[in-house]
Amino acid sequence: KKITVLSIMMRSTNQRSNTLQSLLGMFLQSTHTPQKVIETLERMGISVSVNAILSGTQSLAAQTHQHLRSLGRSLLVAYAYDNFDIDLKTHEHKIENSMETLKHLTSGLMFPDALLP
Repeated sequence: KKITVLSIMMRSTNQRSNTLQSLLGMFLQSTHTPQKVIETLERMGISVSVNAILSGTQSLAAQTHQHLRSLGRSLLVAYAYDNFDIDLKTHEHKIENSMETLKHLTSGLMFPDALLP
């Protein structure tokens, strides 16, 4: 409780001091919390705004993408691919939805050199 109160007080004096609020915002986003709840918590100083959460998510995705590209170029990784099928059945059968429900997908993994035997 003390850390939360202290974090809210620090954010009220300096907008860049929002580590706890950012982590909580990312957690709320990952658990599919409704936008109105996040906005209410943001007004209370407990979380960051929805736009800040989306911006942070996009920034993390871009950094991860760049890191994976550089790791792949280093040739110090092993690749593993797997094909799998998913049957997306619907509960209602209509003439409009008569397309094939079986989807053929491929997944890929990169294993860095540090994890290889």
